[in-house]
Amino acid sequence: MQALVTLPGLESFLIGECKRCGIRVEGVEDGWALTGDDARGAVGRIGTLRALAEVVWSGPAEQLPSRLPSAERLWFEGQVINGGARCEAVRHAVLRACGVPQSVQPDGLPGTLAIVNRQGLALVGEALAWGLERRRSYRVALMARSLNPTMARAMAMASRARPGDVFLDPFCGSGTVLAERALLGACRLIGRDADTGAVDAASRTLASLCLSTPRDPGSEAAVTAPDADIRVGDARALDLPDGAVSAVAMNPPFGHRFGRAEDNADLYPRALREAARVLCPRGRLVILTGDRRHLRQALRACGPLWRVRSEARVYLGGLEPTLGVYDRTEAAPPPRREPEID
Repeated sequence: MQALVTLPGLESFLIGECKRCGIRVEGVEDGWALTGDDARGAVGRIGTLRALAEVVWSGPAEQLPSRLPSAERLWFEGQVINGGARCEAVRHAVLRACGVPQSVQPDGLPGTLAIVNRQGLALVGEALAWGLERRRSYRVALMARSLNPTMARAMAMASRARPGDVFLDPFCGSGTVLAERALLGACRLIGRDADTGAVDAASRTLASLCLSTPRDPGSEAAVTAPDADIRVGDARALDLPDGAVSAVAMNPPFGHRFGRAEDNADLYPRALREAARVLCPRGRLVILTGDRRHLRQALRACGPLWRVRSEARVYLGGLEPTLGVYDRTEAAPPPRREPEID
């Protein structure tokens, strides 16, 4: 049996991609899915897949240290642990049982994956593919706030990607969400960011999608040059006409590592109103944020403009942000606001 590892909270997206690739899923846990099929041939086509492992053992985390094989070959995937006291105790027990783990084997793969999920279930497996979220060939212009591409793929999928979409990311950063949407099929991409460095990075990211040959074995196939409009812009006052886009995906500042929480009290409602203005009726909005308080306040401030499709917590680098999906109603759009001059 094999384990398909994703970010905890993105299991439904992983299952959807497995179905598209013809991979039968036999079980789902927090952070991974189990399959009896040989999935190695499909790893480059599953964008929400972080690692593929041949399962050696799975069971309660308390039993993990006594079950570990080949201690000197172990790689402990600590990012899947949510930092709770119980999981931290397991982590220390694993490290005591294994000594100091080597990071990777000469071929770039860890010998053995030991993963403990948020529910205290452990999985030990021989790695078949590892670090798939870092092997995207377009990742040539990373920034400190570049989004994990596994998360970006889920956001692009949640936007209900369809041919002919006009897809907007008003906080585009280095362009990871835009790139993942381009990999799902032809569309028009619009990216805006207040940071000129981010605009340059996003432009280089999308330009790198035009490679005629993928850089990494098993990575995504090359795509044609995307139809993209990337420029400096303010998410609170976009330079776009009413109803111009069919989908919006945004990853605004959480107010933790980037930005300030007090600034989000103004940023979030204005950004959501602008998204409602530029979206066509029944268009789709996808938001990833760790600032749930200001997101909820912004949704209330927008009144009838948004209908909740789904809201779920995911685990991302020690944080548990909300991935929210909302449909634009047919309520009248808010009036256009001109950009403010600081």
